Formats: sequence, C-alpha cells, structure tokens
Amino acid sequence: MAVVAVNLAVLSIFVILATMQFGNINAGLAADRLTVLANRTAAPFEAAAKLGLPLSTVRNARALLERSRQSDDAILSIDVFDADGRIIHSTADSQQREISADIQETRRAARGAAWHHETFDGFLSGIEIASRGGGSAGGIVITYSNTENVTRVRAVGAELALGAFLIFLVTSGLSAGLLRLGLNPQIGFFDSLEETISDFERAAWRSGGHDLAPAGNADESELKRLLAQAEHNYQKARLDLDGLRVKAT
Repeated sequence: MAVVAVNLAVLSIFVILATMQFGNINAGLAADRLTVLANRTAAPFEAAAKLGLPLSTVRNARALLERSRQSDDAILSIDVFDADGRIIHSTADSQQREISADIQETRRAARGAAWHHETFDGFLSGIEIASRGGGSAGGIVITYSNTENVTRVRAVGAELALGAFLIFLVTSGLSAGLLRLGLNPQIGFFDSLEETISDFERAAWRSGGHDLAPAGNADESELKRLLAQAEHNYQKARLDLDGLRVKAT
C-alpha cells in the first residue's frame, strides 16, 4: 500500500505542475502576440501624439481599432485612453468612460513598458502611447477572452491525467508483482506453517486427545484443559499468521 500511495502522489504532483507550466507558457505566448498587435494598432495614434495632436483627433479611429479586433476572434475589445485614463476610442458598445483602477495600477507598475493583467473574465494587454515630449499621451488596452486558453489548458491537463493513470496502473501492477516475487519465500514459509498447524489439529481431534495426554491415568478435566489450550494456541497462531500476510501484501 505504501508503494502505491507514493506512486499516486508523485504522478499527481507531476500532472499538477506540468499543467500549471503549460498554462504559464500559453499565457506568455498570448501576451507576446497581443503586444505585437497593440504596437501595430497604436502606430497611427502615436504618430498623431508626436505631432502634438490629441488622440481624439485621429480620423477613422473606430475603424482602425475594429480592423485590429477582427484579426482574432478571441479579442473582446480594444480601447484607446488618454493620459488620465479616460477612454476616447473603443470597439465596445459599453458606457465605460475610464479604465479600471486595476489597470491604472498595472500601468504605473510597468513604468512605460508593455503590461499584462489577468482577470476572471479575460486577459488584458496594453502599451503606452508616447507623446511629443517622450511622456505618455495615453495607451491602448486589448481585452482578450481566456476561454480558449482555459479550454486548451484543461485539455492538456486531462491528457496528462489519463497518461498518469495508465502509468499508475502499469507501475502498480509491476510493483505488486515484484513485491510478491520477493516475498515468495516468506509466504511459502507461512503457508507451510499453517498447513502444519492444521495437520496437528486434525490429528489431535481424531485421536481424541490421547497423544496430548500425559503419562499415567490423567483425569477427564485435565484432558479437556489440554485440548482447550491446544485450540487456543492454534487460533492465536492463525491470527498472527493472517496479520503477517496482510503486512506482506
């Protein structure tokens, strides 16, 4: 049982760690892809900002954002916001006027670099739009659905779990077989001991206990006592033998 438990624990830990590692790699690849898309989408807005123009003056901004959004069905929305976090262009129809406080905090922590933020509903990826003076004129945030990524991670986890289960069955069978083979001498000894005890019991009861009686004329009560003691010793030996067998298997 100890070998089986250790085997199961090792395989379970392997499946969990491998699934988590795949999820991290998958999220990293998605983040890199969204960063490239955000940089490409931000190009016309950054060109306007470096000319000193407000981001709200970019012509056909909604069409530019929509074209980028349609490049991947998993993109839920693309928002352009100014330096204060006010949303000025968006592909979404929501009435949200500012980016969330979480996004603002993530932006500040990134210090001008590309940033990523994972939420319950999706995966956010954004970049800053440089102004004429080199500061931040605002930024772009892409909201990406994590449904496909979660499905992919779960599928990989299920495949790993199935493979681990098959390995568990094979290794458990091999372990049990090798353990049984290694304990064959001990098991054979216990079997012969049990057979010897059984033969002794049958011989004693068939002879009516005469072989157990002491020399001379022992009275009937003494004979019963000896037979009862023999039966008690036999039952105790059988219980001990069963306990040793359980430990051996």
